[in-house]
Amino acid sequence: MKKKINLQCILLTFLTFTMGLSQFIIIGIINNLSTDFRVSIADIGALVTIFAIVYAVATPIINLSIGSIALHKVMLFFMLIFSFGNLLTAIASNFNVLLMSRIITALSSGPLMSTAVTFAAAIAPQRKRAWLISWVFSGFSIASVFGVPLGTWISDNLNWRLTFWTIFFASVFITIVVFYLLPHNLTQNGTHNIFKQLAILKDKRIIWVFCPGL
Repeated sequence: MKKKINLQCILLTFLTFTMGLSQFIIIGIINNLSTDFRVSIADIGALVTIFAIVYAVATPIINLSIGSIALHKVMLFFMLIFSFGNLLTAIASNFNVLLMSRIITALSSGPLMSTAVTFAAAIAPQRKRAWLISWVFSGFSIASVFGVPLGTWISDNLNWRLTFWTIFFASVFITIVVFYLLPHNLTQNGTHNIFKQLAILKDKRIIWVFCPGL
């Protein structure tokens, strides 16, 4: 049992690492993309902004739409979309295709992150729950510290597309392992009413965190 939980932890951390690499690598290869697609650096930089906006807006809406669907199916579904998005980035022939690929990747990244954290909380014993969740989140930090410099080196010395091919194949591998390793019967008890979710914004503690001067 302990060995299985450790493998699941490694899987979820590798998932967030791959997501982080896909998200952050654009910053490291911005000059290569600008040259290859013959657009300005500002245009490439806009990809990061668009990714963040789509991620922030779409994630709560998609999460509310999941309802009681088995999270195993949800993760497999969005892993396939995530894989496709990075494949599309790797083969993008023009800037519009590149833009579309980043939007597709952003749409899948938010639900994947939420699902990964839910799995981490569900599979870990109570005393190790915080430890496992922290490792899942650490995947982004590892990607930022080690993955992005490596991906940038590959881009500068070989080809930026090779980085996204690597992310694509890693995503396919993760999808296969998710199918066998994570529990199939986990669901969430969320509400479909977005207004009930937004009611939390009335909480004075939440308001104080975001607007401490009020």
